[in-house]
This record gives sequence, structure tokens and C-alpha cells, in this order.
Amino acid sequence: MSNIGEAEQHKKKGNSHFSNKDYHKAITEYTLSINKDPNNSVYYTNRALCYLKIKNYVNVIADCEMAIKQDPTSVKGYYMLGQALTEQIDFDTAIKNLQKAYDLTIADKGSFSAEIVQALLIARKKKWNLEEKKRIDKESELLRYVKGLINAERERQLQKVSSKSNMFSKIVNSHPPDVQEKMDIINQAHNDKLSQLEQVFGQSDENLKPRDLPDYFLDKISFNIMHDPVITPSGITYERAHLKEHFKKIGHFDPLSRRECRESDLYPNLAIKEAIEDFLSKNGWAADY
Repeated sequence: MSNIGEAEQHKKKGNSHFSNKDYHKAITEYTLSINKDPNNSVYYTNRALCYLKIKNYVNVIADCEMAIKQDPTSVKGYYMLGQALTEQIDFDTAIKNLQKAYDLTIADKGSFSAEIVQALLIARKKKWNLEEKKRIDKESELLRYVKGLINAERERQLQKVSSKSNMFSKIVNSHPPDVQEKMDIINQAHNDKLSQLEQVFGQSDENLKPRDLPDYFLDKISFNIMHDPVITPSGITYERAHLKEHFKKIGHFDPLSRRECRESDLYPNLAIKEAIEDFLSKNGWAADY
């Protein structure tokens, strides 16, 4: 038997182990396939999927990069690479690879574009969450710093009043009658500054709180926010990936109007896509709504 034939035999055994959720044994068989035929991208993506199941993201990345090297059009390679990079908190690269997977599957009329869209939205949401945490931490640090400056100035002014009072008391053997009043004025002025500061930072947080998500941003099939909105001849906008699933599983017609419709009849809704992108740039919490 040739090396290629032996590689396929190990792949079949690996597939069997994978079906039984014995991912470690599947990895062993796919590794043997790779040893026999190292130029077949499928063996790398099969093994990468096993590594993904056991959350070994470093090996997922390595195998997907090898798969893409062997086959630059490997949708699964880009898809799983994007998923692993998401888990490794490399969100920009993850999104880039997931978008590549999506573009390839759309061009090739692939069957799992909906899964890729979901992975894209998850990566975008996690990226926003991380950036939001950094923003909150930075604002909290700035708030503490400015509060510290205000309180330090309060103490300086109080100390100045107290020092003058002590000098006065040494001369006339009593405190000036207006010392407490001056201290009260200083404390009130600085308390007002702290209150204003809290209001400013509080307003900043208020402006970034979740807003209502416009209904026209949502796909009419999945009710999720759209990534790639398209218009049917009936003038209704859907998420391309979910509409493709509808065509495949139910039939070639518009789900709402019931008019005949095929993938070739769809046009990108660029206006809605631009509006969604703008909304998500300010409201990343909605990415996997």
C-alpha cells in the first residue's frame, strides 16, 4: 500500500475515534496520516479540530497554519485558526482569519457560513469586552488620581489655615473666631469639586450603557444582529448565511414574502451594513445579540 493509501487508512481510524469523542486517539491517527502524507491539508484540519475539542489552542493554531500553507483556500483552516486566536485573546488576528473563512465559504457556496458568522460575532464581542474593561480600569485610575489631587489641595489649604491659627493663638493665647468657618468653607468647596467629578465620570459611563438595538439590524430568520445583510427581490433584508441555510433546508423562496428567490438574486444591503458597523463600534455589547 502506498503512503497516501496508508494515510487514508489512519484518517478513517481517526474519524472513527473522533465520532466516539476519543480525541486523543484520533489525534494519534491523524498524526500518523500526516507522517505518511504531510502535504494533505485535511489531515491538519482534522487534527486541529481534535485539539480544539480539548482546548489545546496552541496546537490548533500550528495545525491550521500548516493547513493554510498547504491549501490557501482552506475554509476550516481559517475558521478554526480564528476560533483558537479568539481564545488566545488575539482578537484582531482572529477576526481577520474568520472574515477570510467567511469570504471563502461565500465565494465557494460553502455550507457552514452561519457558524463562521457566529464565531465572528463572538470574537468581536470579546474584543469589545476587553477594550471596555481597559477603559473602565483607565478611567478608575484617572478618577482616583484626580480625587487624590483634590484632597491633597484640601489638606494643603486646611493646613495653611491651621498654621495661621496656631501662630495667632501663640500671640493672643486663643484661636481666631473664624477658623472653623474657614475650614468648613474649604471642606465644602472641595466636596463640591469631588461631587462634580463623580458626575462627569458617571455621565461618561451612562453614555456607554447599552442602548436599544434597532429592529432593522436584526435578521428576520435568526433574530441575531446581521453581519452580512442582503436584500431579496421582495425588498426584505436578511443575514446572508441564514438565508442560505433556509434555501438549502426549506426551499428557494423568500421566507416572509414567499416569492421565489435564489442566492443569485441577492444584493448586499450596504447601507444597513454600514449602519450596523457604526453602531457596533460604539456598542460592542450587541455583537452577539
